[in-house]
Amino acid sequence: MGILRGSGTSDSEWRRGQLLNATYICGFVAGFDSTSTFILFPAIRQSLGNGDTASTTWILTIVGIVSAAVLLQAGHLADRFGHNKIMITSAGMSVIGSVLSAVSPNLLILVAGRGIQAAALAGLGVSSIAIIVRETEEGVLATALGRWAVWTAIAGVSGPIFSSVFVEYASWRLLFVIVVPISALIILLGGPSWSKDHTVLERERLDITGTLGAMGGIAMVVLALLEGNSWGWVGAKTVLSLLAGLLLIILVILRSKVHVSPVIPLNLFSEKRFVLMAIIGFTSSLMFFGMWLALLSYAIDVWGFSLIKTGLLLTIMPGTMTLIAFPAGRFADAHGFRGVMLSGSLVFTIGFVLTASTISSVASINTMIPAVVAAGVGMATVLGNTTAAGTQNLDSDLVGTGTAILQTSYRIGGSLGSAVVAAILESGTIGTPRTHEWSIWAIVISGVITSSLCLFIKTDIKDV
Repeated sequence: MGILRGSGTSDSEWRRGQLLNATYICGFVAGFDSTSTFILFPAIRQSLGNGDTASTTWILTIVGIVSAAVLLQAGHLADRFGHNKIMITSAGMSVIGSVLSAVSPNLLILVAGRGIQAAALAGLGVSSIAIIVRETEEGVLATALGRWAVWTAIAGVSGPIFSSVFVEYASWRLLFVIVVPISALIILLGGPSWSKDHTVLERERLDITGTLGAMGGIAMVVLALLEGNSWGWVGAKTVLSLLAGLLLIILVILRSKVHVSPVIPLNLFSEKRFVLMAIIGFTSSLMFFGMWLALLSYAIDVWGFSLIKTGLLLTIMPGTMTLIAFPAGRFADAHGFRGVMLSGSLVFTIGFVLTASTISSVASINTMIPAVVAAGVGMATVLGNTTAAGTQNLDSDLVGTGTAILQTSYRIGGSLGSAVVAAILESGTIGTPRTHEWSIWAIVISGVITSSLCLFIKTDIKDV
């Protein structure tokens, strides 16, 4: 990756190369944020949260709510106004959100900064993947997205390490400071391609009502899933939030049937493979998000590991993903998606079966190794290829929206997966091995479901 142009490179080739480099950095920013913030949580709770866990949790909750709510609209806007423009604009938002988070004098300002960062991450994720899909030649899309996943995994390894060092020897605020120049680099690399976007079709005016309805509906559903354990799953706030969110989503779908510029292009769902990938994305996210809480809680609450030690142990997952993601993509391009996705989900399931079967109250890193390694293999083979398979046959002017729908299914599945694990833990006694073992077996069940769904993927990647 470099800024200078070689003498034998045409201007268009140079811009394309820099633009793709920017998309990989987008993957890095996403991975860095998702795996590092939980390390900062105790320090932020102490310095800004006055020891209040419930209030401080909003620095994590706001990310899930805002990113899920914004994802679909980010994809819609990217298709409407240009993938490059949305990526560069989102990088600017990342700078603003990171600065605000770094200098926040109180918890409320920090939550606001995290909300801006979450919106930026949604835009960066959708637009960068859409650019890769658009700019990649036929037959190598899974390889290209595997490269994007490698950058995400590298960030997943470095994030907890940097966070631990900052908390231990300096300040948690440095984590947000370091995101500023990284986001600025995306702007620098992508800037020359601002006006060199895909062909944007003339469309009718934006459906503001549908847009707000979709954002509100998804936000309410995710809020109910995230807060269900504290509000009570049959409590009034949980039920009302969930029902109101689902009602808004249904109304948006009905509106999309008749509006000239629908928020959700329903014709996307005529693509059988796209629908299957959205379902697999949802079920795989149950296990990929839930496993972090299950393993983290077991190591800390049962084994007595420190947060830093546990974070370093869990970096084995993205570390394994770094090694597997690129070759997994190449294999999928050469031999089809079913083999690599089915194999990866089976490895994931078997790894967690081994850990769940042998884990005990006696601390043993070797017992955890099958799960964390298998998790890295599963993430490398399933999620990236889900996006590649789901977007492969989409028209160029729908790639952003299609990517956003897939990522929204990941986000809702992830929120539900975390909620299920939390519910299992809270239904028993935290710190007792049996309670925590059940949370790991829940991950196994989602792995079995995902593996079963992968059997329905056609062998020939050109078939639907």
